[in-house]
Amino acid sequence: MKLRYITCSDPREDIPIESILNFSEKYPISEIGVQAHVGPMSEKESRNVWFNKLIEYAKNLENAPNIALHVNYLWCDYMCLGSVPNELSGWISARNTYTGKPVVKRIQLNIGDRTFSFNSSKLAKLIKQYSDQEFILPWNPNTAQQIQELKKTHTKFSLLFDGSYGTGIEPDEWQKPVYKCVPNGYAGGLGPDNVAKNLDKINAILPQKYETWIDAEGKLRNYKTTGSFTLELAEKYMQNAIAWYNQHSK
Repeated sequence: MKLRYITCSDPREDIPIESILNFSEKYPISEIGVQAHVGPMSEKESRNVWFNKLIEYAKNLENAPNIALHVNYLWCDYMCLGSVPNELSGWISARNTYTGKPVVKRIQLNIGDRTFSFNSSKLAKLIKQYSDQEFILPWNPNTAQQIQELKKTHTKFSLLFDGSYGTGIEPDEWQKPVYKCVPNGYAGGLGPDNVAKNLDKINAILPQKYETWIDAEGKLRNYKTTGSFTLELAEKYMQNAIAWYNQHSK
């Protein structure tokens, strides 16, 4: 298999922007997954201000970081009904001055997690409106019906397999891709200490040249201190994943 991204999810405003940019430059395969929902990411809140600064820096970098927006709760509801919340529109529309491509390359809609609204035809229109960005939806038994509805619209999207339903629990086994023509990534309990073992398992169920990504969140938090994302744990996770990939991609 081929790794497209190694995603580090939920960095927050306590991480200096310069540190995020240095990390992304050091690990070009890395992706920064920022959680977006009403509250901390609302206008003028500290995390909103922090993310605005990250977007502005990324807009003017020739080698910009890979940024994904993970949209939750009410904002996810709005987007699943075909509407982009005002708070998100600027971030999603931002373009890199060198490449002209979106700064936010991927948008993950976390349906099924306290999200109650879904209209497949309206969401399909929204996805087509932002055709040069990748939309990701989580796949599990709770979201299967909604995914199947969207699939019928012949819309291009990707899936993230997370058997833990976003709770960060490592699954007993990883699931093969649901649809042949829909890219599939993997999350659930991944972290520095177990990423190599789980990459072995994921590699075993995927075709040799299949392009995928992995996403870690909970195990990148230091629960001995603030319980928040730390770059130290993210770096260990990244290094172990890259070491595995370098060994197995030759």
